[in-house]
Amino acid sequence: MIIEIDRSVIGLASSSAASLSSVISTLELIAISYREGNHLVFAEPSITIELLGLVANRSELATALLLRVKNKHPQTATIANNVKVKLLIGSFDSAYVEETKNCRIIKYPATALTSNTVQKTIILVENLTDIKFYKWIANTILANTSCKGVSLAIEGYPGGGNTTAEAYENIKENTSRLCLCIVDSDIRAPGLSPGDTAKKVRKHDRSTPSPRVNHHIIDSCSIENLIPFAFFEHAWKEDRILTNRLDIYRPHYRSNHWKYLQLKKHITCFEVRDQSAFSIYWKAHFMDVATGCTTEDRSCSKKSECAQHKLTSLSSAPLAAVLSLQEEEMHNIPYDLLPDIKQAWEEISYELLSWCCAAPSSTL
Repeated sequence: MIIEIDRSVIGLASSSAASLSSVISTLELIAISYREGNHLVFAEPSITIELLGLVANRSELATALLLRVKNKHPQTATIANNVKVKLLIGSFDSAYVEETKNCRIIKYPATALTSNTVQKTIILVENLTDIKFYKWIANTILANTSCKGVSLAIEGYPGGGNTTAEAYENIKENTSRLCLCIVDSDIRAPGLSPGDTAKKVRKHDRSTPSPRVNHHIIDSCSIENLIPFAFFEHAWKEDRILTNRLDIYRPHYRSNHWKYLQLKKHITCFEVRDQSAFSIYWKAHFMDVATGCTTEDRSCSKKSECAQHKLTSLSSAPLAAVLSLQEEEMHNIPYDLLPDIKQAWEEISYELLSWCCAAPSSTL
């Protein structure tokens, strides 16, 4: 994340010897975080110059940080102008969020900063393997922007599917860490509400907000919907059964439709026989794409009893199949990205850039 030093820190450092000592301690914490490659540090040159005059000969570490920030200003400013979130350290009474048109600014008291707060940002996901694909997406998107090559410092944390909301609450209430929680929408048809996990996470942020954390609900049913179809074709090219199944799924790979498919679950005939939004939507699309059973008479009284599939699940672990490919191999696969999926990729990429941009580990 961009840790920006606010001009009010100069006034705080100038107010008393004790305050100057406190500011130096804060700068040293930030310097260690920068050196470990956890975050990027930014300040306007006039601020670093004035602070250098105050801390010179009092702290080699703080002085080295300020000199590095001053010298790296042109490069860091490019990233600072593109992020959606930044941590602004200043002379504030308490931590709070200020929303501007383009950025969520976490205003944090310089005197309250701890080493825990400036550790790597926690990215809370439902399954730890999600992190690898999200990071690959971010690096792919950012490679074509002015932020190309920026390091992303991520501490992945698995929420465990339906316990992700509880894990998020625990991080929010019992730690002082920065955290972004990324969850599937679990929306399986237009007009439906998000699934239970996304609802719980969103509800907790509305009822008990914290400046240090936020959530992002991806704009697709699950992370698997973000995978280009060509990746599945490449990963399963030697598997006749899965190749045949892809032929059934291929007509569904289109914009504003593919994102609603829960690829790891069957769609049973029972599910498309009532007047629910899910049933109405998918019944219409199965008329266009003939597949699965053709039984017209309901032979079961509930979904769990229905053994007839209108659409058999693609795979029990589609993401694992794709992640078995090498990164270089993934980059070399030609693929078409659906417009709405591309937008979802961009949203995830800028969330990760904003929460996790960092300097490579180095000495100061």
